[in-house]
Amino acid sequence: MLRIIAGKYRHCLIKQPSKVTTRPTTDRAREALFSSIQFQIEGKEFLDLFSGSGSFCLEALSRGAKHAISVEKSKDVVKIIKENKDLLKETNLEIINTDAISFLKKNNIKKFDYIYLDPPYALKDVLLECLDLITTYDLIKKDGYLLIETNQSDFSYANNGYEIVKVKKYGKIYIYYLQNNSI
Repeated sequence: MLRIIAGKYRHCLIKQPSKVTTRPTTDRAREALFSSIQFQIEGKEFLDLFSGSGSFCLEALSRGAKHAISVEKSKDVVKIIKENKDLLKETNLEIINTDAISFLKKNNIKKFDYIYLDPPYALKDVLLECLDLITTYDLIKKDGYLLIETNQSDFSYANNGYEIVKVKKYGKIYIYYLQNNSI
């Protein structure tokens, strides 16, 4: 079980998919990430492209986000996200059962305040393809962030005006904050 850390669903436990098929972000890393943006969440739009349990979007909604979209390709995992949504009676979570690249190619107009990417660590090419689609279509609103979780200490990305503006390390994982600095 995972827990929602803060906000209206604080301390609520949600289901987690099998650790064989997903790798949940640790409570510590999720708490630190949300603490770093806590005063910017109210009324914002969130997108999680590799959702797993849906905990990233549910945490954002718990803290006052306006709307969130969880994208997950596994039908079995999508069922768990739906169960978590129903458990919390959350109406502002949209769940889409597709892979991240297909979603980005079909939905290349809507902009988000925050996009979270936490693909399986072995899928570095998928991560870079997602980043290229997001930055090419400019899917981040002004002052918004691309948030990337990876195990790569040497991750780099600078394309279409997007650059890494902050890096945080939590145990063996790194969270990279990317922003469009050309605006």
